[in-house]
Amino acid sequence: MVRFLSRIFLSVSLFAGTAFAAPGYLWEIGMEMEGMPFAMPKQKICAEKDSKEPPVSQDDQECRVLEKKQTGNRFFWKAQCKDGLMIADITSTPTSYSGKMKMTDKSGETMSMKMTGKRLGSCDYQDRSGELAALQKRSDDTMKGFCQNALDEMQGQLLGDQCPKEKSLFCQRLATPEGYDKATRHLPDEMLTDTTSGAPALTRICKLDNAKLLPKLCKNAVSGQNFIFVSRHCAADRPKLCAAAVSTTQLDYVNANCPADRTALIKEHCEGRKYSSDIEPRFANFCANASADISGGESSASAAAPAPETTEDKAVEKVQKGLKQLKGFFGF
Repeated sequence: MVRFLSRIFLSVSLFAGTAFAAPGYLWEIGMEMEGMPFAMPKQKICAEKDSKEPPVSQDDQECRVLEKKQTGNRFFWKAQCKDGLMIADITSTPTSYSGKMKMTDKSGETMSMKMTGKRLGSCDYQDRSGELAALQKRSDDTMKGFCQNALDEMQGQLLGDQCPKEKSLFCQRLATPEGYDKATRHLPDEMLTDTTSGAPALTRICKLDNAKLLPKLCKNAVSGQNFIFVSRHCAADRPKLCAAAVSTTQLDYVNANCPADRTALIKEHCEGRKYSSDIEPRFANFCANASADISGGESSASAAAPAPETTEDKAVEKVQKGLKQLKGFFGF
């Protein structure tokens, strides 16, 4: 309704300045909304010189005239605007006017407004319609760019009634694994299921139930081998892709979600390789990340079961100790 009112105020301002075909006259315009304790600030505009008809009664990008009629000093018009329907009934004299306007927005909410106008004196009129059109185009282009960027980045929380086309496309994409994952990529894992700011809040924008949508997306992601989606969103389905991850060398997935397969790959491709050149290039990073586990495992085993000291070992130890003493005595 606020946006609708701003459009109405502009329309009435244009009307008031040109309704009486008074060349170069300055008009003061007032509007008072019924039920409001205060009036809107008065505006002053310079009227167009030779207008025979109020500019507001002509079609433009925002409003389409449905009906207009002038009888004596009384003017009536009805217009369907982008944000709702406007109906006005205005009575004028050469130096003043008064009337009422009724607005009905898309939700069915209605509002009435009293309008007054008073001619103040002469002025130098300049046609600024081109400037207004340019400003409107820049505004429209800015909004269009904003809506498109929000869609490209899947930021559904930014898409409201001002972006109806993009919001519809967002909802279509959200119902796919790729779109859902992109829309939630800014969320930390612990926030994914949060009902106020996580995935459930995003799906509500499209009137979707996240609890019903996500299982369907997980099923599609498994069949399509979408490892990234399953790893992040489908905990119960992660084991289903382990075999595929091994066969396609999706080692990050294996490392994070498939402990048994990870252990088997370490034994097959990493253990016993003395030099990095002994490891297949595709397993190089995998084995490097696993090296700590391998060395840690050997150290643990050694500490847990130390080899018993034999008689032969004790003898060697005595010989080594004797040699050390001799070196000290003879200086060699």
